[in-house]
Amino acid sequence: MPTVSDVFEQYRPLILGRISAGTARAYMVAWRRRVLPSFGDRDVQRVTTLDVELEFSLWTGAFSTRVDALAMLSAIFRVAVKGGLVKANPCIGVERPRMQHNDPTSRALSLVEIDRLFAVIPEEGPYRRFIEAMLYTGCRLGEIAGLVCSDIDLQDRTIRVSRTASPGFSGELVVGPTKGRRVRTVPLPEPLIPSVVRAMRGGGPHDILFPGPRGGTINSKNLSRALRWSQVRESVKTFPPGEPKLHWHDLRHTAATMMFRAGLSAPDVQAIMGHSNLTVTQIYARGGADSARRGAAALTNLYENRMGQPGPDIRRPDSASSE
Repeated sequence: MPTVSDVFEQYRPLILGRISAGTARAYMVAWRRRVLPSFGDRDVQRVTTLDVELEFSLWTGAFSTRVDALAMLSAIFRVAVKGGLVKANPCIGVERPRMQHNDPTSRALSLVEIDRLFAVIPEEGPYRRFIEAMLYTGCRLGEIAGLVCSDIDLQDRTIRVSRTASPGFSGELVVGPTKGRRVRTVPLPEPLIPSVVRAMRGGGPHDILFPGPRGGTINSKNLSRALRWSQVRESVKTFPPGEPKLHWHDLRHTAATMMFRAGLSAPDVQAIMGHSNLTVTQIYARGGADSARRGAAALTNLYENRMGQPGPDIRRPDSASSE
């Protein structure tokens, strides 16, 4: 019987052909670093759900990268099931350890940090326009790279997002559908309009809206290299030890957070961001933080006015009486 590696090599086009170029790159990293060492030489018929669960617990790295590895292995076994090589996918039913949900709002930039960002990037030019577009629209980096001039509606102040552009396995440009495989419309806010107008100047309807200095497509690598991002990003925002440093995708977190601060409803934010479900969107709503602030005010009022007598000043730690 074939091994897991045999199945992958034979059906690689099917396994990787149904996903975006960015996801495919992540899956290939997962294959090389985790799936191949753990399962490559195993007979596909002898891999059990318990085997997969054990390896998942032993894999090192961030939880998201381990999930990528599990997804990659599952994709291989889905093909094996269709080919009649196995009866069931052993990845189905794998119990993953419960993790505390990440708070993407903690990755978002504040207004002060946005000012710091603009201070460390060029005052004008293609890279600044590209970053402004990510920040103000909440689009993914590849979606901004995939925009063309005809996607802009200056009259309605909207942008049509229908594709993503990113490097393929060999560095070639791959243009495909968005992550959700849906066309959506996002707002074109006033601060972004001057940059969009300059970007459209002299461009045809099918020309790239935000090209690089030489007319090519901007991606995360050439953007980071041109702006010396690894050297300047900590001057914009820092995180506790162990957390990833500021990433371009955090501009998307920033946009979603700012939309809620601006008063947009959760369904509106979901539609603009292109989230698959409302649960994802509501993470950015900061409802818990707002409830805590209201609770602090209510409890303070209660304690300060109990029985008509002033209570201890809980706002100043040094106000407590000494024993």
